[in-house]
Amino acid sequence: MPKETRRRPRRVRMSAEQRAQWARERRELVGSVITQEEFRGAFVVEHIRGSQYLIRLVDGTEVFASHKKQKEAFGGVSKGGWKLWEDRR
Repeated sequence: MPKETRRRPRRVRMSAEQRAQWARERRELVGSVITQEEFRGAFVVEHIRGSQYLIRLVDGTEVFASHKKQKEAFGGVSKGGWKLWEDRR
């Protein structure tokens, strides 16, 4: 009896318009103040790449954080989806 092979579902490719819109959305986060509980008052200094940003915490410390878009609207991108960047090796 042949062994069943599983295929991963193919990813849907982004259109050029989607890619451009999402790039604009990431750039628009720069200069925002984060209101998410753990980061309240942090300032988005720079977009690094993909979901990675440089943020300045209230105490002046600059750290790397990632932002994941929220499926449900929280009233703004600054209210959710932020977490400290983890180096995975």
